[in-house]
Amino acid sequence: MTRNLAHTFSSFLRSLALGLPLAASLANVVAAQTLPSGFVRETVLSVSAPTALAFTPDGRMLVTTQGGRLLVKNGAAAEVTAITFNAASTGADPKICTESERGLLGVAVDPLFASNQFIYLFYTARNGSTCQTGTYVSAGNYVTTGRPVNRVSRFTLGNDNLVVPATELLIVDNMPSPGGNHNGGDVHFGKDGYLYVSIGDGGSDYAGDSGSAGGNDAARDKHVLTGKVLRVTRTGGVPPGNPFTGAGTGICAVAGATTTGNHCQETFAWGLRNPFRFTMDSNAVGTRFFINDVGQGEREEVDEGQAGADYGWQCREGTRVNSTTGKCNPTPPSMVAPIFEYPHGGAAVPGTAISGCNSITGGAFVPNGVWPSAYDNTYLLVDFICAALFSIPVSASPQPLVTSAATFATGVSNATTLAFGPSGTTQALYYTTYAGNVSRIRYTTTRDITFQSVPTGLRLTVNGVARTTPFTVTAAQGANLNLLARDQNLGANGFTYSAWSDAPPRAHSYAVGANNATLTATFTTGAFVPSLDIDNNGSFDAATDAVLLLRHLFGVRDAALTNAALGANAERNAAAISNYIAALGNALDVDGDGSVKSSTDGLLVLRYLLGLRGTALTNGAVANATTPTVIENNLLTLQP
Repeated sequence: MTRNLAHTFSSFLRSLALGLPLAASLANVVAAQTLPSGFVRETVLSVSAPTALAFTPDGRMLVTTQGGRLLVKNGAAAEVTAITFNAASTGADPKICTESERGLLGVAVDPLFASNQFIYLFYTARNGSTCQTGTYVSAGNYVTTGRPVNRVSRFTLGNDNLVVPATELLIVDNMPSPGGNHNGGDVHFGKDGYLYVSIGDGGSDYAGDSGSAGGNDAARDKHVLTGKVLRVTRTGGVPPGNPFTGAGTGICAVAGATTTGNHCQETFAWGLRNPFRFTMDSNAVGTRFFINDVGQGEREEVDEGQAGADYGWQCREGTRVNSTTGKCNPTPPSMVAPIFEYPHGGAAVPGTAISGCNSITGGAFVPNGVWPSAYDNTYLLVDFICAALFSIPVSASPQPLVTSAATFATGVSNATTLAFGPSGTTQALYYTTYAGNVSRIRYTTTRDITFQSVPTGLRLTVNGVARTTPFTVTAAQGANLNLLARDQNLGANGFTYSAWSDAPPRAHSYAVGANNATLTATFTTGAFVPSLDIDNNGSFDAATDAVLLLRHLFGVRDAALTNAALGANAERNAAAISNYIAALGNALDVDGDGSVKSSTDGLLVLRYLLGLRGTALTNGAVANATTPTVIENNLLTLQP
């Protein structure tokens, strides 16, 4: 018997190419798991065929299943089925196709979930079809009617943990699913506030003019949403700064395609085979992500997301040449190489003794300070077939080539998705296994670090999260905690940082030792402190603080000012925000032209908080000849 467990998730799980016997797959399922010293594995939820997971700001875990269920797990309480998609050809919408690799494949939580309760789901819509495979071109036109298509929709998740189907808003639609496999299916928000979506090449050519597997050239078609990573707004619009706009481009989010030869404006990067999972870097200042692209028969690869990048499929598989004919003749220029790849055919993953790895799936950046410092600046990736979890180093962007990995764990059977999420007052690595559960890996040797301030009640930031003193953080022994004491306002007074009890400056790293500890930050009372923390939640965010500032400068006041633009833990209401912005006064004149305007100062603040620097910061948003360096220095004074 050659059919194996992996085959239930079709070719991306590599069964047809590998021909593994059932016994080999079952060996993966029952293999004992090995973990580094100090780590434990725990089953969190038993569920059939989980595909993806995400967390709400209040700690609820959302889990999708291929069969069409979205589950909500809130702590120790039993899971709740938030919505079940209809897998039948008749009955209520939304209807779904679930055979092969189709189904409910991805979930993302809106950065403003605390105020808007939006979630985003990637699924294969039945679309009036019988869920059969086939082509999507008729009489030279791209046609999706009566054919299954991949779709990203926005839904509202109620406080009762239920999703009402009628809240669905289509964001991206009509992405073809001709072969049933290679759907991609991941969705994540970047720190720029935009939604990123991965879509595969469909397994076989949607147009029927090439072939399937390594002969499928659909990812080379710029005008169709295949083999790409997309970037859209929370309503499906094209964000400013997308790499393909203007002449020779068109909108694809509604029809799934544009004029042949033109680029879809929603495309952020292209030339991918099956980017089943990609992951945002929680440690990066701006938006940074790695893409795990499942290979054909030779290479598995990790790519760094770059605007406009062509990763080369199907001309190239990793760094190996796959085709030099058809759309690969001549060889496309400027193809972007992977940052890490490993071979098929039983060869060991470079730097490890693990062999037989043939299907890369989930990935996750280790949040700095959560685990012992040896794991800072690392990226974890898992292979479905060999059931091993590896780590590679993360450095500056763009990421230099990584030639060697380290084995983190083995026996991580049938993992599809990795994600860090809350575990008590720290975080753990959660992963879904297609065999039927959600598990987590956490570090067990921890210490309690209590934070205080003088005076009490001020905010201190630990690993990027601001909290009001006194509070206690449970941290891994050996971890490095990133500490920051910002100047801030409380009531009518301003408070300026003076000293930490462990002596270093306001921003520094603290190594968690073998004992519990108490750290105190002392402040001096003084005048009002100008700051970009408009909503006073302890952080500076483009999607909240910059939006609130822009809305105020445009003349929006009262409840309309804060509508869907308050950050988590916001401590100011509409009236308080208006008063605070007015009190900032001339401090907001970041371009130094003597006035505060939405079209310049407000826009500069927004662009700066989105991570733009240098000339990119000031492009189209400068009222006078002030240099980018001067503007950046002015903005830095608003971020003590």
